[in-house]
Parts: sequence; C-alpha cells; structure tokens
Amino acid sequence: MEKVFLDDLKIGDEIVKFDRGWLGTDFLTHKVRIDNQAVIDRLRQNGIEYVFIKPRNEELQKLDDLLDGKSANIINEIKEQSSQCQLNLKDLHQASDVYTESVRIVGSVLDDIKCGGAVNSTAIKHVSDSIAEMTMKKRGVLTSITKLKQHDNYTFHHSMNVSIFAASLATHLGMNKTEVQIAANSGLLHDIGKMLVPEELLNKPGKLTPEEYKVMQTHVIRGYEYAKKCGVPEEELKMIIEHHERHDGSGYPYGLKDEQISIFGKIGAVVDIYDAITSDRVYNKGIAATSALKLMFQWADKHINKSIFEFFIKNVGIYPVGSLVIMATKELGMVGKMNAANPMTPVVVIFMNKNGGRMPIKVVDMAKSALDSQKIIGLINPENVSVPPEVYKYIENMNTVG
Repeated sequence: MEKVFLDDLKIGDEIVKFDRGWLGTDFLTHKVRIDNQAVIDRLRQNGIEYVFIKPRNEELQKLDDLLDGKSANIINEIKEQSSQCQLNLKDLHQASDVYTESVRIVGSVLDDIKCGGAVNSTAIKHVSDSIAEMTMKKRGVLTSITKLKQHDNYTFHHSMNVSIFAASLATHLGMNKTEVQIAANSGLLHDIGKMLVPEELLNKPGKLTPEEYKVMQTHVIRGYEYAKKCGVPEEELKMIIEHHERHDGSGYPYGLKDEQISIFGKIGAVVDIYDAITSDRVYNKGIAATSALKLMFQWADKHINKSIFEFFIKNVGIYPVGSLVIMATKELGMVGKMNAANPMTPVVVIFMNKNGGRMPIKVVDMAKSALDSQKIIGLINPENVSVPPEVYKYIENMNTVG
C-alpha cells in the first residue's frame, strides 16, 4: 500500500484504506476507485486527509512492458476485455457517415468564425451530442474512424478527432453523460483561435520562426476570448484555454502546473498532442501510433498527466491472435501472428473484400508495411462474420511452422 494525501491523488488510483474507519464516512467501503474529480471532492467533504492506494508501479510497469514489446500478460488481459471494444460493421458504416457529415458542419462553423461570424452553438451542439451519444453507447466505433487520416482540411479533421478522443477518454474515465458532452463540445472548439490568426501562418509549408510561433501561440487566448464573447459556457472554455498548458508548468498561455489545470485541460493536452503528431500535413508526415505513444510516455508527468495518459494508452488498440479486424481498405481479416517487438503491428490474414465478398487469402505484415491503406482501424464483432476454415488452418500453420 502507498500513503497518499488527497491533493496527490490521480485519476485511476485505487483506494484500499482511508485514514479512518469507513463507518465514519458516507462511503459503503474502503475500496474506492478515483474515476473523476468528484470522488476526490467527496473524500474531502468527509474530512479525509489521506488514503492508502494500490501501488502505481505495477500498472506503470504493464504499460512500459507493452510499449517495449513484453506484451504477454497485458495481451491476455486485453483479450478478456476485448468484447467491449469490438465493432459491428453496421455501426462502423453509421459512424463513418456521422464523421463525414460532422466534419462538413465543423468546417462551416470554423469558416464562419474566420469571416468574423459568431460561434454557431446549435451546430456545434448537434455534432458534439452525436459524438457523445455514439461514444457512450458504442465504445471505440468513432475512435476507429479517426484512424482513417485525411490529408486536406487538417484543422477541421483535427477538431473532430480531438472531440472524439476527448469524449472517448472521458467515457473511460467514468464521467457522466453531461461531462462527456462537455468533453466532446470542448474538443470541437479547442482550436477555434486558429481561425483568428493570419492564414499565412496557419498554412505555412515549413517551420515557423520564433516570432511567428509567438503569434501562433496567441490562438489560445484569441479562441478563449472569442468563445466567451459568443456565450460558450465556462466549463467548455477550460479545454480551449488549457490544452497547451503542461504538467510541469512549461506550457502556455499562463504556465499552469498540473494541480492548476482542470480535468478537461488535461484530457485536451493528451488527445491534442496524440492526434497532432500522428496526423499527416502537407509539409509533414505524421509518426506511427506506436512511436507517438512511446514519445508521449516519456513526457508523462513532465508535459502531460500520467494517469490520464494511462487511460488513453490502454484504449488505442492491441490485437491478440484470432481477433477479427477491419483494415483502412474496409477489408476484413484475422490477426494471425503477434509481433513480439511491437504488439500493435501484427500479421493479418485478410479474407474478405470491402463489399463483404470472399477473396483469396492475402497476408499483411504490418511491421513491414508503411502503407496507410494497410492500417488496422478496429476490432470487429465476430458474431455475424463467417470465417472460412482455411483461414484458421493458415493461421495454425503460420504459428507452428518455422
């Protein structure tokens, strides 16, 4: 057990004992998980000064092992929970339609702002409500769509992706429906200040000069003030003003440290960084998801909140042997072999084309492929998919020969 004062508690901590008997509190048991700030507030209201939690090191070691390819234990753990992350093809098609229409709406709203118009709160709410509802009912379906990266209209797609990742992360953190909707809405609006900086900086095909970077940094304050003037609620302004703040106080605009940053600011920082560094731009190709996670892991509790990142990393996607997956080409396949050095790039045996028809077996080793079309975008619910017997035989041979 590890003794921790309330101010040092983090999202994801598991309490095993209070500093007093539980009968003297309004909790039904000592064993409490910190799912959100409200739990910490409740502990404080009960007069509790410190608690004992399960050691954090064990969980951090799991994550470290996962990123280093030592994946056996966590792969088994994720396999047991994988049914929560499986997608139905019907849901995936619906999500794709929602995403496409939402990007169009967000693009229109941001274009209006660029021209001096007010924030269209009704349109933004329509999109964020769709994201929140689909995320809470069908976990994983929209985050899978974000993996189909777009090369044009980066700001529009980035706003959508940040909204989806934020809503998904809020859901996994145990937040309620209202909080998930705030996360979705905040994500859509987090970069509206970029519509208010000179367009030549926004689209500059190369690195900004120090002077240009200072101007670009003003997008946070500009966006916050503009949204506030347009009547955006205070709780939805948090991510706009805080998503560039950093755990160690090295961020901007105010140099806030972790304890001064709201939960929505912390969520915004993680998902904004992840989508930004994995997205392709006209002048810069995004890095692979695995490389991004390793890089961000080094930043945990320096630039980003480690507990928030832990929740995020667990839901990016790991693929055990036998999992049915859908590729960016919309083809279906089965994971045939794990890559010991990198569990997020397995060997996939593809057997169904994008129209749902059988096709000759095609094997894709994701560790050796740099093609975007050969990315996995999600796990598929196997209930309504008929897998040919030769696929199982092929995978069996793959894992026994050589």
